[in-house]
Order: sequence, then C-alpha cells, then structure tokens
Amino acid sequence: MLALLRQHRFGTAMVLPHQGITTSSGVATGVRRFVEAAGIPALLYIKHEGFIEPEDAAALCRDGLISVIKYAIVRDDPADDATLRKLVDLVDPAMVISGIGEQPAIVHLRDFGLGGFTTGCGCVAPQLSVALRRAAAAGDWQAAERIRTIFEPLEDLRNAISPICVLHEAVAAAGIASTGPLLPLLDRVPAADRPAIAAAAKALLAEDRSGAMAG
Repeated sequence: MLALLRQHRFGTAMVLPHQGITTSSGVATGVRRFVEAAGIPALLYIKHEGFIEPEDAAALCRDGLISVIKYAIVRDDPADDATLRKLVDLVDPAMVISGIGEQPAIVHLRDFGLGGFTTGCGCVAPQLSVALRRAAAAGDWQAAERIRTIFEPLEDLRNAISPICVLHEAVAAAGIASTGPLLPLLDRVPAADRPAIAAAAKALLAEDRSGAMAG
C-alpha cells in the first residue's frame, strides 16, 4: 500500500516513498493511521515531488506523528528549491535532514538550516563524510566544499544511472566487499558503465584512506 515500513531500534519507523498511485492527503492519512496503530512516530521520507505537500507534512509534525523528515528531492540547483523552502517555513528546520548525500548537503545545511545530512558514498569514504560533517558544524564552508568535490565524480554517476545500483557496484569494484547480486526490482548497472564506476570508487577510496582531508 503506502510504503515499506522498516522498524528502527530508536522507536521510530521509516516510511519509504512510494512512487505510484498516491495523493498527498492520502499519504498523510496513511502515515497517520500507521503511527496511531503502531504507537511510534514515523520518519517521513520525501523523495518525489508531490508525494506529500509541505502543508500535509507540517500537519503531521504538529500532531507529533513525525520524528524527523528525510528530504531527498533532487534538484539541478539545490539552492533553488521552492518545496524545501516552504517546508522549512512550516516546520522546524532542525527536524529536517538532507537525504541526498554529500552533494547538496552544504547548501541544505547552510542556506536552509537543515538539522543534518545522510551520506551518499560514506560506505566508500567514511572518513571524508565525517570530515565534511565536522567542517559544516564548525561553519568552515570552504573546507566542506573542498571535501564535497572529492565525492562529486562518483555521486554524478549515481545521479546519472541509479543511486542504489551504482553504489552497490562501487563497493564491490573498490574492493571493500563482495556485494553479490541485487534483488528484484533492481538489476546490475550496464557493463559499459562499470569501468567509470570502478575508477571513481577507487579514487574516492584512495582519498579517504590517505587521510589528507580527514584531519
């Protein structure tokens, strides 16, 4: 129906975004009914335009049904985002996290006041992701931007092909772990894309292990 619900040990559940036959008010009703039945708040994941409008999300927040909002609508220019601007005008920005990896994180934290970000390629470069978070927390946006650009080649491939499939390929190609086959409804990236993904993943891993930016 609405989405797959994943239980978290912190007493909340993530409502994964369903792209299909939905309406904003219908999504809000579904979230409300789940939270009321389960007795735990939801982590609302907004991935697609129109999935749930800011006004409906804000109503859920006012009623104490949402623990945090993961905002992950991709924009060509993350600074030009009327939906996010309306959302943070209606809810406390601290309860909204940037959910698209390192690339828009600086703009989301600095310009929209979001409360944090989820990593995109942290499983390849965890030290760099932490370093970016620390730089942002300190207000050192110049250092944060230098780190962000290191993630850019692999993140551009994720955006161009498939965020999940490319990261799955990258972890294996970098020699971090054997990730095995993807489960349906996903599939391995095309063979023609694999060399570029491998090169970007290995370069990112080398930067992370060098520790040059992590300090």
